[in-house]
Amino acid sequence: MNKKLKKALQNAFEPPKPIHEKEFIKQFPQPTISTLSFVLSQIRYIQKYVWIVSFAVFLIALMGARAFEKDVLWVISALIPFIALSLVTENARSNTYSMAEFEMSARFSLKSIVLARMGILGGCHLILLVILIPLSAAYSVATVFQVGLYLLVPYLLTTCIGLLAVRKVHGKEAIYVCMGIAISVSGLNMFIRTIFPYIYTNEYNLNWLILLLIIGVSVIVELRKNIKQTEELTWSFS
Repeated sequence: MNKKLKKALQNAFEPPKPIHEKEFIKQFPQPTISTLSFVLSQIRYIQKYVWIVSFAVFLIALMGARAFEKDVLWVISALIPFIALSLVTENARSNTYSMAEFEMSARFSLKSIVLARMGILGGCHLILLVILIPLSAAYSVATVFQVGLYLLVPYLLTTCIGLLAVRKVHGKEAIYVCMGIAISVSGLNMFIRTIFPYIYTNEYNLNWLILLLIIGVSVIVELRKNIKQTEELTWSFS
């Protein structure tokens, strides 16, 4: 088939441009929803295991407070990375299970959905940490400030490396990589506590604080990169 015939067929079967498309769409009522209602609506879409992990850590902390007493801080700090794991895996769930295209075709953008769910989980984890930090401090010689550092560092470290992993690794492999990261951070936490116990003294508070700030900034950077990647993914499918 020559080029002229192809062009003639293309012109013959080319659909006409829509007339008054926007005016036609405006005739139908568009239901509105507030930002708060939208965020709350995303709670039911968060996987159950995410809530189970958080509840399990909280339950272990309560039960272990009497059983482990002075060691309860180190038990909780070893479990904290798995709470962060639930946040990271929920962030990557759309790409992991190849649901990104469906969510991008939904009423709300994929970016809004991801931010809403991460905001919900981040808020819940913040509440959990607010409870766990003074609980751990009550059974430890460390102050509330120190306990906060010892729990936030492994949490943010797991989150930071996990966000980097889900940005680089796609598919179900990302889940396994994130699980390995959480296990590694947890194991490293226990190893350092056993081999270098002196770094958990008052003399190293400034070092812990600087480390926390560095990791915190890194988490923000990774979050921005993940959001940018989500926007690029949306553009590639548009």
